Parts: sequence; C-alpha cells; structure tokens
Amino acid sequence: MTSSQAPLLSVQHLSFSFSKEKHILKDISFSIENGTFTLITGPNGAGKSILLRCLKGILAPSGGNILLSGEDVTKHPKKRLQSIGLVFQDADTQIVGQTVEKDIRFGMENIGMDVVEQEQHLDDVLTLMGLHEQRDQRPRTLSGGEKRKLSIAGVLVMDPKLLILDEPFANLDYRSAVSVLKTLLRLQKEGHTIVIVSHEVDKILAHADQVLLLEAGLIVQQGTKESILSHLEEHDIYIPSVKNVEDLTWLKH
Repeated sequence: MTSSQAPLLSVQHLSFSFSKEKHILKDISFSIENGTFTLITGPNGAGKSILLRCLKGILAPSGGNILLSGEDVTKHPKKRLQSIGLVFQDADTQIVGQTVEKDIRFGMENIGMDVVEQEQHLDDVLTLMGLHEQRDQRPRTLSGGEKRKLSIAGVLVMDPKLLILDEPFANLDYRSAVSVLKTLLRLQKEGHTIVIVSHEVDKILAHADQVLLLEAGLIVQQGTKESILSHLEEHDIYIPSVKNVEDLTWLKH
C-alpha cells in the first residue's frame, strides 16, 4: 500500500504499561481514514486518556506501531506532536495568553512562524471558530463553550493532520455543547479529521463514521455506529431509549 492510499492514522498492536504488573493498553489496533469522524468511548479507567497521550507523543508506548499516512512514526514523538493536535478535557490548562488573539498566536510564535503567515492563520481560525468578536477579550471572561472553542483554535492554528478532543463536552451546558458540536462537524465538513473521546455518546453517536469501544485497555467492540449501538449498555455506556442511531445527537433534526 502506498502512502497516498494508507489511512491517515494506523495503530498496530499498541500497548502501554507503567510497570510489568500494570498494563494499561493491551494490543490496540485500529485505523482512521482522512476526513472522518471517529468516536472512542468506554467506561472510566478503560485507558482512553492514556491512548491519546501515546498517540500524541506525550507518552512512549511499550510496544506496537503508530503510522501517519503510511509512515512509521512510533520512534518519532516530535512528528506526532506536530501532526496530531490534542485538545484536553480541561480547556483552562491549554489557555496561556492574556487575550484570545495572544493565546492563538502563542504556538505560532513558539515555532517562529512568519508574522504575515501568522496573520493569515489567525484570521482563518478566528473565522472558523466564530471568535472574531472575542479577539481582544481576556480568556477568563469567556463562557465555557467559548473557552473550549479557544482551546480548539490554539491547536487548529498549528494545522495538525488529525484533531483529537478528550471529553469536549465536559462541564458545558446544553447551548455550549451544541455550539461546540456544530463547530466540530463544520471542521469535518471542511476536510479535517476528527477523533472525539467521550462517554457522552447520546450527544454525538449519530455523527460518527466509526466507533471504538475500550474496556480495561482492550478494544472490545469496533465498527459502525449501527453495529456498536446494541453493545453499549452491556459495557456500562448510558444511552437513552431510541428507535435508531440517528436520534443520538444533541442537534435538532
């Protein structure tokens, strides 16, 4: 398979251990195609956050391989750091600038991006995330949904190949959660590849191209949203009673 035909992300037999006795991830394998929307879900303690940190390059896997567009980057965490954007659950931990603009500029300035290029990227991401009006605002005065969008903007401006979000709806009210969901779906429509890690499947399952269900460090179910639906409750994932999977969204039809 050539790199142009290869999945954007391919994870092969990935494992992670803190010690010989404490295995967190066990033989994880999956792939993500360019431009798709993937949901990773599972009960607390399943290993979801550890998996994200291994993918990003924050933690070193104990075994297995990580490929980006066919290139093995397992031993090159810096390449993963550049190519994979990770938005953490707590938006405040990623916000460092004194204003919305300064926060978005932070990463670009760190890598020495040309000022003209910075301006273009800044304008593009402010428009994309609907933050133009908040450009000069102090981040601490933003709503929960606006903070989440700012944390996404700070990652997106670095032009990652893959955008991963850890519990993006945590601690958001209904209006903010809907606004963030609409933004993510718009990003996907414009060609971005999105991975969401969340146990709140009732908000987003209808929009997923594929679903990975993690439990105790293993992928116990993997497939389309339709094929996964009947298995969620048996793995302690709450879903309301619905006639079909398309009803599992917080967006109005």
